[in-house]
Amino acid sequence: MKRLLLLSLVILSFIGSAQKIVVFSKTEKCYVASNESDCSPGNADKTEFLTLFKLEAKKLSQELTKASLITPPVEWGKKVSDSTFGEISYLYAFKFGFYVNLKLVNLLPGHLYSLCLNGNPKLVGNNLLPDTVPNLKIEKYYDFLSVKTDSKGSYNATIGIFLKPGNYHVRFYVKDTSGFKIVLYHDYFKFSVISAKA
Repeated sequence: MKRLLLLSLVILSFIGSAQKIVVFSKTEKCYVASNESDCSPGNADKTEFLTLFKLEAKKLSQELTKASLITPPVEWGKKVSDSTFGEISYLYAFKFGFYVNLKLVNLLPGHLYSLCLNGNPKLVGNNLLPDTVPNLKIEKYYDFLSVKTDSKGSYNATIGIFLKPGNYHVRFYVKDTSGFKIVLYHDYFKFSVISAKA
């Protein structure tokens, strides 16, 4: 109980410094700040997604589903420390993409990590992800963003990920960019991306 209380306090201590990021593709990202004119994606769907993201990010949504990120099995991941922890809070359905709050605690300080959605060929959404797992042509994934932890090993952001419309049943990975071992993950969870016509 004390450990959970401590983790909650740590998470709350850096909520104010949360980034707001819209990922349109691996090469097109928008860092949304209150004092800037924002980016201008040259696509109507992307522009609407950015507008919807900013509207959602201004309010404290009661519809967010929370899920813990935990250390993976050693066969396909690695442990940073016993106190490493993460959490995603996401909307089950959002137009044009996936809306998620991410909180990471007690990773390596000042270190780069890659965020990933990983599919499963037996589950929906696998073929909607853009990249193929090396040596496993039927499994797809999307390393959508690299992030850097602060001096305490924490990271906090609200992220919008522009995706193909459809239903998804995927894993969420936090991977160390040196070796790409998974350090935190959440097992298969569902969300839906609503199309422009809906």
